[in-house]
Amino acid sequence: MAVKLGKGVLRMHNKNEFMEQLRQRGYKLTKQRQAILGVLMDLEKPLATAQHIFEKVVEINPGINFSTVYRNLDVLEQEGIVRKIAFDQGAAYYELIDGKHHHHLICKSCGKVQCVEYCPLRDMPMKEGFVPTDHSFEVFGFCKECMQAKLMDDERRKGKE
Repeated sequence: MAVKLGKGVLRMHNKNEFMEQLRQRGYKLTKQRQAILGVLMDLEKPLATAQHIFEKVVEINPGINFSTVYRNLDVLEQEGIVRKIAFDQGAAYYELIDGKHHHHLICKSCGKVQCVEYCPLRDMPMKEGFVPTDHSFEVFGFCKECMQAKLMDDERRKGKE
């Protein structure tokens, strides 16, 4: 079941609905696209690089090459099915757009990503006549586990001095 949200974004509940959206917009329902969507839907973490997606797709479809995965990710982004997020680390990350607006907390040590539903745009005053169409908000820092490990490391170093 697809639910229409603002700005033409569809909230999807399964791979077939994503594929139907592509078919209705004139795209072929290739094995490669099906495999990429399947991988995106089965990701353990909310975000993945194109390389990580490629490695998972190769397990399903061994004949696929990286450029095919990358081109299809671009199509899925154009069609509002995936969001591409570029962090400071250089590699772009991809996530399915599931209709739930959220942002990310990213650990600079272990790379753990946590989604948060709070959106600072709601509290931001807008200039008259300006209409935002998209935004991203990522917060970089250290997760609880990495912070505890860092504190323990600091304590050990202090004890050796």
